[in-house]
Amino acid sequence: MKTHVLVLAVLSCALSLVGTAGADAIPFSYSGPGVAVSGTLFGTDNHDGSWTITGITATYNQIDVSGIVTPGLDPHFLYNNLYYNSGYAPFAVDYLGIVFAVPGIGDVNLCSYTAAGGCGTGGYASILWNGGGYEFTQVSQSSFGPTIPEPATLALFGGGLVAAGVAARRRLWG
Repeated sequence: MKTHVLVLAVLSCALSLVGTAGADAIPFSYSGPGVAVSGTLFGTDNHDGSWTITGITATYNQIDVSGIVTPGLDPHFLYNNLYYNSGYAPFAVDYLGIVFAVPGIGDVNLCSYTAAGGCGTGGYASILWNGGGYEFTQVSQSSFGPTIPEPATLALFGGGLVAAGVAARRRLWG
C-alpha cells in the first residue's frame, strides 16, 4: 500500500510540474504589406497566463533575427516582452509588445491594439525602428502556436511515468 501511495505521489508531482518550464517554445508567424516573420519565441512561464520572452529564432523578411532586446535597452520603444496564453488575454502580445533585433535593419516591435490603446488600428502591428525613423506595418495575418514545454519538463514527466511503472511491476510480480 505504501508503494502505491508513493507512486501516485511521484506521478502527481510530475503531472503538476508539466507547463512550469523555464524555457518554453512558442511557434509564431505574422505578415503584412512588405513584412513576413516566422519562427519560435522562447520564454519563462510566469504562472499567470503569461511568459517573459527571453529568446527568439526567427526570420524577418528572410533575414535571421539576432535576438530579443531586453526591456529598457531600446529607447525608441516602451515594451515588456510578454506573451499571453489565449485563455488569459485577447491578444498573444499586449500593446507594449515584444522587441527583437534584425541585423542591418533595426529593432522591430510586435505589439497589439485594443480599445484601451496600443499600436496600430486593431489587431497586431509591426513597428521597425530603422535608425532614422519608424516604419509601421499593420499585420494582416498572424499565428501563435501553443506553448511547448522545455525538454527538462518532459523528462521529469517521463521519469514519473517510469517510476510509476517500476513500482507497479514490483507490486504485481513481487
